Amino acid sequence: MSERPIILVEDNEKIRRMYADMLEAVGYTVMRANDGEKAVELLHKVTNPELVILDIMMPRMDGIETCKRIRKLQGARPYPVIFLTALDRPETLLECLRAGGDDYIMKSTPVPEVLERVRYWSQNRLTSNDANRRERAIRELEAITTKRGGDDFLQQSMQGAPEPQSMTQLADFLASCGAVFDDGGDALYRFGYLVGLVATHAPQAGESQGGFKAYLRNLVFKTNFVDRQEIDALLENYERIVNQTQFREGWSRGRGDAEAVSPA
Repeated sequence: MSERPIILVEDNEKIRRMYADMLEAVGYTVMRANDGEKAVELLHKVTNPELVILDIMMPRMDGIETCKRIRKLQGARPYPVIFLTALDRPETLLECLRAGGDDYIMKSTPVPEVLERVRYWSQNRLTSNDANRRERAIRELEAITTKRGGDDFLQQSMQGAPEPQSMTQLADFLASCGAVFDDGGDALYRFGYLVGLVATHAPQAGESQGGFKAYLRNLVFKTNFVDRQEIDALLENYERIVNQTQFREGWSRGRGDAEAVSPA
């Protein structure tokens, strides 16, 4: 196995340790970074890694921007970039490919499949065929997201209605407590927190804008508290998500913190 390291970039310490231990157990050398800026600093020193495994949602500089920076740093022999994501949706993959990513792995992917994907990319340097494959995949995904409406639909849902006072209050509160979530936090936890916060502070939220889910979507676009690329999938799968542990833990915390928001 090559002695060149894998660069693992993940802001969640538990997840970072889990992936590093898993890869090191089968013989890979792993160098770790907990955010995008540190990853870029590391790649100034390690100019020819085996590959980069990159989380999408991170503080300071997210995975998409980090990938763009990485592609500018690479030399004549580009190395693969694999994204880590919590949700599987065309818009997310499209954003990854546009930034220069080669593949992506869901965080729920079984260990054998993760190792298989890592093994494949670590053994195959990028070629012009990979660039052509990426361009074809981008065109196919663009066609899919255009049919679904993509971000245009989300933006349209924000237009044509005055912003409720409660949304302004919630946005201000989320901005003031953002440092508490500097570790990024799991997408389901953050989504649960937002739902609990809104449901408790403004139980009638969104009636003039098409309902509770539209209110949540608009609040996400206003604050970026949850990744914009993931909010649609979260809302579409709301009924299944609400019973998951991470969502429930975030929801409970959001309900408790609602008392600190200015009165609606």
